[in-house]
Amino acid sequence: MTDLQQELAFIEGGKVILREQDGFPQREIGEVKDDEATALQFFQHRFDSLKEKVDKVQHQIETEDNKGSFLMKVLNLKESLSTFDGIGDFVALKDRLEMLEKMLEDYISQNRRRNLEVKSTLIEEAKSYAANPDWREATEKLKELRQRWIRVGAVEEDKKEEVENTFQAIYDEFYEKKKAFHEAKKEMMAAREKQYEALIEKAKNLQNDKSTDEELAEKSNVLVEEWKSLENIPKEKYASLLKEFKKYTQVGRKKGNSKGHKSQGKEGNDKEKLALIEELKEAKNMPPTESVETAKAIQQKWKNSGKTFNKSLNEEYFTLNDYIFEKSFLENLFERKAKKGIEEKDAIKFKMNILRDLISRDQRELNVFEENLEKFNLGTEKLDKMVGFKHEKQKRKLAVKQQIMEELRDLNKNLK
Repeated sequence: MTDLQQELAFIEGGKVILREQDGFPQREIGEVKDDEATALQFFQHRFDSLKEKVDKVQHQIETEDNKGSFLMKVLNLKESLSTFDGIGDFVALKDRLEMLEKMLEDYISQNRRRNLEVKSTLIEEAKSYAANPDWREATEKLKELRQRWIRVGAVEEDKKEEVENTFQAIYDEFYEKKKAFHEAKKEMMAAREKQYEALIEKAKNLQNDKSTDEELAEKSNVLVEEWKSLENIPKEKYASLLKEFKKYTQVGRKKGNSKGHKSQGKEGNDKEKLALIEELKEAKNMPPTESVETAKAIQQKWKNSGKTFNKSLNEEYFTLNDYIFEKSFLENLFERKAKKGIEEKDAIKFKMNILRDLISRDQRELNVFEENLEKFNLGTEKLDKMVGFKHEKQKRKLAVKQQIMEELRDLNKNLK
């Protein structure tokens, strides 16, 4: 038995006994199977293998980047010391492992503080992407950002739940808004298509109308003007409906468009239309529901008041009309999405956010329309004029929304 073996262990009754060390009580670690020297040598070699494991993990910690991943290995080695059957200086090995444990805990703590800073930055970045009215771009950015989030390590335990919940809440709110927006858009498009289909039914009825050619032409012109005033729908659907509408709106049109017919009652028509515009101006200041009902009633009067060739009258009428319906649409979206009892200033900001989405959508639609404008050439002057009218209408709708946005900004500034 060497001096070291004698100092650390002894043999009694055929049993190998490990002596007490600081923090490690005396205990039996094995039996003598051949002779005492061989038994002691065996358990000393076992301890050396344990020491080699500690050497290896320390080398990995010192040389590899992902140091925090070795903490559990260090803790497991430290825990195994009290039950490991070997002969050696367990106290020195414990001190080494505790030193490594402390170093790793400091490293992990520092990393987690840094991770918290990184994730806080990503949260702010997510907020900015979620506020982007371009749904497609925002979705792509948020998907990419989530992958970056996953690659960032853990934060301190007491901050983990708050940070994760804050980040997830941004995504939940974004996708909820996106879903509501597309559902509202789908409903809106369906309602618009029904308006077009209703006009086609009215146009079909002209086939059985017993009126004179001039009267049929006037009725047909009224339907065409109403068609022009309708909101945009997807291009493919519009082209299909337009083709069908065209079949039923040609009866007596040429006679009805003669110069003598155009000049008939022109001054009286303009006077009546000016009065209707004044009514619309008053309707702007009414509550949304009442304002829309008044505008609908005025629409019918406008159609029945005959033609006008005063372009400024038409522009003023359609701008006022669009303003009323756009503001009503905004109020309806606000009522559906906003929480009940929201403060006035918060309500204005909420409406501005909704309007930003709508403006962005309209701008994209206008860009696509203008990019594909040459594709709308359907071969006749009348239809080309109709497409041009829709182009102007789309630009006007966008301008009206921007006007409402400016009004909301002014209102927001004036509120304390």
